[in-house]
Amino acid sequence: MRTQVRRIGNSLGSIIPAAFARQLELSEGAEIDVQVQAGKLVIAPAPKPKKRFPFSEAELVSGLDAFTAHADELATVSGKELGE
Repeated sequence: MRTQVRRIGNSLGSIIPAAFARQLELSEGAEIDVQVQAGKLVIAPAPKPKKRFPFSEAELVSGLDAFTAHADELATVSGKELGE
C-alpha cells in the first residue's frame, strides 16, 4: 500500500491505515519501535513491558470480604512454620 509522508510540526510522519492498525492491535497512544534496516524504514509495535507481579491488585482482592480478610487471625501457626 502506498501512502504519503506528511509534515507534522517540525517532523515528518505517515498515516497507518486502519486495517494495519487493527491487524497489529494498535490504538491511539500505542508505542511503536522505529528502525532503519537495510535501507528500509521498519515500524513495529513496541514490546509490552513484563508485569512486575503475576497478579493485579484486583485479582488479589477478588472474593475478599469481612471474614476472609482476617482469615490469617483464625489460623494457628505450626512449629514447622516457626522453624522448630
